Amino acid sequence: MASKKRSFSWGIIGTGTIARQFAADLRELPQARIAAVCSRSPKTGGTFAEKTGGAKSYVDLDAFLTDPAIEAVYIATPNALHATQAVAALKAGKAVLIEKPVATSSRDAQAIADAAERSRCFAMEAMWSRFLPAVQAARALLREGAIGDVTGIEGELAYRQDEQLRSRFFDPALGGGASLDLGVYLLSLATDLLGDSPTAISGRWRAVGTGVDMRAEYHVEFGTAKAALFCGFDRNGRNALTVYGTKGAIRLNAPFIKAQSFSVYSGALRDLPLVGSAADVTGHAGKVLSRLPVPGRRVKRFAFPGGGLQFEAKAVMEAVRSGAVQSDVMPLAQSVAVLRMIEKVLGRPPENRS
Repeated sequence: MASKKRSFSWGIIGTGTIARQFAADLRELPQARIAAVCSRSPKTGGTFAEKTGGAKSYVDLDAFLTDPAIEAVYIATPNALHATQAVAALKAGKAVLIEKPVATSSRDAQAIADAAERSRCFAMEAMWSRFLPAVQAARALLREGAIGDVTGIEGELAYRQDEQLRSRFFDPALGGGASLDLGVYLLSLATDLLGDSPTAISGRWRAVGTGVDMRAEYHVEFGTAKAALFCGFDRNGRNALTVYGTKGAIRLNAPFIKAQSFSVYSGALRDLPLVGSAADVTGHAGKVLSRLPVPGRRVKRFAFPGGGLQFEAKAVMEAVRSGAVQSDVMPLAQSVAVLRMIEKVLGRPPENRS
């Protein structure tokens, strides 16, 4: 009888919403287990550990990082803490999966990449959307030339948040702002799907009272292909992403960051208003249209259980066990490049304060 695969032990720093989702999604991976959790609050950490089925609970980060049972650390703390904690984990010889954004500046992101290189330990930004089955399948179709030569990408990601001074969304000390919370998804997927380095970038943004961006738009050129990307806390957006080609289009249906389907449009159908990411498919009429058979449109569905974080976790587990120090799907160099794009646009004066 074949021997049972050895379990893979995770350590989690943080106990917030995304940490809880990650812990829940690990249940979809039979070999995954949570060995330890680290929280500033003994009570919160203890409760989290108990719910995972007996993980150790730590308050001291150094003690947590010296736990020999931990093979990889998932960092799920506020944005501003990511770089310091990731570098500390790498110095301790632990592989790291760092919740997006990997850091709040390209300089800090590069420091993580440098630490990973020195330690020869695996490190990756938790850009979970890249690992979803729908996104992987769409990427494969693009590379096969299913819609011809790619000419551009259009995407929007916006969720309304009421401005609150102490909210992580608006606190600059915590790495707040629409670009770091939402824009990274758009810029990262555009970079991934176009498969090239940006040749030009421009944009504009609006600030709130705390100084972070309430909304931002990015216009990025990847050679001959152009991306128009919009993110914000000022509205609930349509949250789809469409890739246009010379022979058609592929639309990652809303919400594209958790895509469970995409639509392939052929020929002239690519230019219809229904196709674009700005198309109104949120109302009743849009929902009906999305279900009706349309000549020239194919819908590919990729339903999955849980929240979808299990796919990135599985990729990390496989990479660490194979001895890899980088991900081919989400290389750190692209994480650094995305932050540089954000810095270039947000480095300009805002249009006005909301």
